[in-house]
Amino acid sequence: MKVMFATDLSEPKAVTDHVQRLARRLDADLFVLHVHVPTPTTPLGVDPLSGFGDIAYALYDPAVEDAIVEAEQHDFDTFLMERFDIPIRPALHEGDPARIILDDAERMDMDMIIMAKRRHSAIERMLLGSVTNTVAREARQAVVLLPIQSED
Repeated sequence: MKVMFATDLSEPKAVTDHVQRLARRLDADLFVLHVHVPTPTTPLGVDPLSGFGDIAYALYDPAVEDAIVEAEQHDFDTFLMERFDIPIRPALHEGDPARIILDDAERMDMDMIIMAKRRHSAIERMLLGSVTNTVAREARQAVVLLPIQSED
């Protein structure tokens, strides 16, 4: 059996502990996937040279993007070392999280996708959408959603 745990690296330890227990009980190969969302270019409403406001520029600094990708890899490696004591198959990708999770699960013939589920307000769902909801709706595999308890 092949199980994918899709993480945004913010899940509490209780979630990753549960994922490990489940993988052990199922005697499953555990794949841990994190998707880095690329940094968008920053549009400027003012021309930095002339000061006029009708000219729009988009700034992109490859060195900044490289530093962000390197930091994301470091965070992912740290997350894996601190959270998992069973063998895992890690993958870090860049792009649209829901699409990559669904595509990887299909391409790698996963039996199950595990994700943490947070509570969002109606406005947050409307404005931001939800990677978890998209995956749960569109996946061809079984999807297990582990609730994250709010700390209110």
